[in-house]
Amino acid sequence: MQRVVVRNSAMEMPTMAKLIGAAGLAVTGFLAAVVVAPYLPAGTRAGGLAPVAACSGIVLGWRVIGMRMPPRTPSYVSAVMTGLRAAVYLSIWGLGFLGFMQMLAKATRMLYDGPFEALTGMLSEALKLGMPALQPDVLAVLALGGVLSSVLSEWAGRRWR
Repeated sequence: MQRVVVRNSAMEMPTMAKLIGAAGLAVTGFLAAVVVAPYLPAGTRAGGLAPVAACSGIVLGWRVIGMRMPPRTPSYVSAVMTGLRAAVYLSIWGLGFLGFMQMLAKATRMLYDGPFEALTGMLSEALKLGMPALQPDVLAVLALGGVLSSVLSEWAGRRWR
């Protein structure tokens, strides 16, 4: 007996909602990286944070914001919630990148005994760098950018179906 595989082709098709969600979250990621840079401790290796945050914003905007358009129940309230969720994901990815860069810097100085200690060190570095980054202006950029990206994506999904 042969199995039938049903594929969701709507997930793979590019739409204007996905494009606007990706572009909006990319700009949000870049601006958040620029705003968070002064709050990071001295010696933090954050040279590539802005381009990585923008690229993460493209991926997350396409996959998180753009995938929910057109929604089952179209509403701007669900768009706002999706934008906030995408902003949280973007901050987690940015902190993960910063933790990874700090872990690499310590690993090249042979400060870890093994790979598991390096992975736990990466998580602890990300948490250490995340605490000073909890500033009102950083949170406002992330929240407003995520919400605006998602609402514009919702509008585009309604406009160009």
